[in-house]
Formats: sequence, structure tokens, C-alpha cells
Amino acid sequence: MNNGKTLTAGLLIAVIAIAVPVACTPSQPSAQFEIAPLDIKPAEVTVGETVSISAKVTNIGGTGGAYTAAIYVDGKKADTKYINVDPGSSQTVTFSLSKDIAGSYEIRIGARSATLTINSKRVATPLELKYDDGVAKDCLSLVKPCTGYSVGFVSPPDPFSISKVAVFGLVYGSPGFNIGDSQLQICDKDNRVLYTAAFPGDKFPLRTRLGSNIDSTGGWADMEIPDVKVEGDFYVHIYTGIPTGQGFRMGAASNVVNNHSDVTVRDDKGVDNLASGWPYSIAPWFGDKSRVNWMVRVSGNAMVPQN
Repeated sequence: MNNGKTLTAGLLIAVIAIAVPVACTPSQPSAQFEIAPLDIKPAEVTVGETVSISAKVTNIGGTGGAYTAAIYVDGKKADTKYINVDPGSSQTVTFSLSKDIAGSYEIRIGARSATLTINSKRVATPLELKYDDGVAKDCLSLVKPCTGYSVGFVSPPDPFSISKVAVFGLVYGSPGFNIGDSQLQICDKDNRVLYTAAFPGDKFPLRTRLGSNIDSTGGWADMEIPDVKVEGDFYVHIYTGIPTGQGFRMGAASNVVNNHSDVTVRDDKGVDNLASGWPYSIAPWFGDKSRVNWMVRVSGNAMVPQN
């Protein structure tokens, strides 16, 4: 009998224990981190140069905490830093990175990613741009309404620094004749003038009789340029004024199909525009524009990727 009472009492105590509510400890607010877009300075560097990569980490949670900032380059962990961030505040974590191979790299910190471009090292390399073979088929004067010669150049790797312009031609006139108010201009692809100087007619052979007008009648003249930097395609323009019979005659080669040479007309506002049509008579060989390459060459230094 006593055993039965003891068992009943034990069951009653267990039921009471289950029925009594247990006091629960309230949960603490956790730290929550938000990463701002990555800041890469500079966005492009060359091989071996160091780039700074920063990320602002903001704690939007209710309590302070430690954040593990790991930087990944193309999916591989490159470095790790630890920062403590108070609730409602921000801390910036910064990594330094350099690469010895050129290319584009994906940089990631947390859920944020960006692209880092590593360029090959470039070295200044002397370069001459030309579209003629050095043999003048003739030296041609302008015909009205044209007032200038233009040659468009395809730029080598940017930036290209022009140090010299060479022109083949002659001056036709009586002894002591001067071609007068002429200009050499370098223009960008949008025809904005980057450089202008007097065109030195006295550097060319003066011919009082033209004869057959072949190679030996003209000569090269070099014009030094104070390192004019161009980015993208550009033009060399030579204004020689309204044709009067006497004046400058440009050397013309016919070795390749002309994709660069043209003639210009200066308007009343002093703006040089490409002529609306090829002005030379169709009968001579130079009446065919595709056969005429003005003998203008440009020398300078191009920034060429280092092998």
C-alpha cells in the first residue's frame, strides 16, 4: 500500500513541475553587417603597381560585433582582416593589392564585387607614321576652291607624342618668291586644332621651272613639333592659301590606295573643311583620288606595351 502512495505522490509532483511555467531569458539582438560598394583607387594600374581596395562596413544590427573581411581575387582568398563595429556605426577596411600579370580581375569582399584592370607596362618607343613609299610621282599644286592639304593618321597606342612632321614638296615661283601666310596644323579626330605654326616654305627647294615634276624636283623638309600629344586618330593639315599659280606644291605618291589624303577649303570664318569633291581633272593620273597619297609623315613616341 505504501508503495502505491509513494508512486502516486511522485506522479503528482511531475505533473505540477510540468505545469509550472519556466522563465525564459530574452534573446539578445545580433550584429548585422552591410557592405558598401568597393572603392578601388586607381581603377587601372600597370603590372607591379599597388592598388588600394576599400570597403565600408556598417553594423545595422542591435549590438556590436566583429566582422571578418576577406578579399577574394577571381574567387581565391587573398587576404583577411578583422574589425569591430559598434551598432549603427561604420568602419572602413582597406586592402593593398598588386599583380604581376596584366588582365582583368574580379575583386570581391562579402557580397560586393568590382573589376580591377591591370595593364601591361608601356615604354616610349620611337615611331614614324607614313602612307607613302618615298617616291613622288609628281608635286601637285592646289586648284580653286581648295586652300589646303590634309592627311588623316591612324593613331598608334595612346598617347602618341608627336615630335616631328616631315613634308615632301617644292615651292614654285620667281627668285625670292615666298609662299606667304601658310600654316601647319595638327588636329584631333573632331577637327579641333591642337597645334598650329607657320608653314616654312623656305625649307623647300625653290623651282622657277618645273620640267617633268618628278621625284628629283622636290625635297623633304622637317618641322620640329614640341611634343604634341594626341589620343585617337588625328590630322595634319597644311594651309597654303588660295592658288595663284605660284606657291607650294605637295609631293604625291601613288604606291597604295589612298585612304588618308584629302584637300580642304577655308571658309570666311577661318574654318577648314574637307572639299565637297576631288578638284583635279579626271584626265591626268591624279584625277583619280584613290591614287594620290600626300607625302606627309609624322614621327614621335608611342607608348607601346612592354614584352
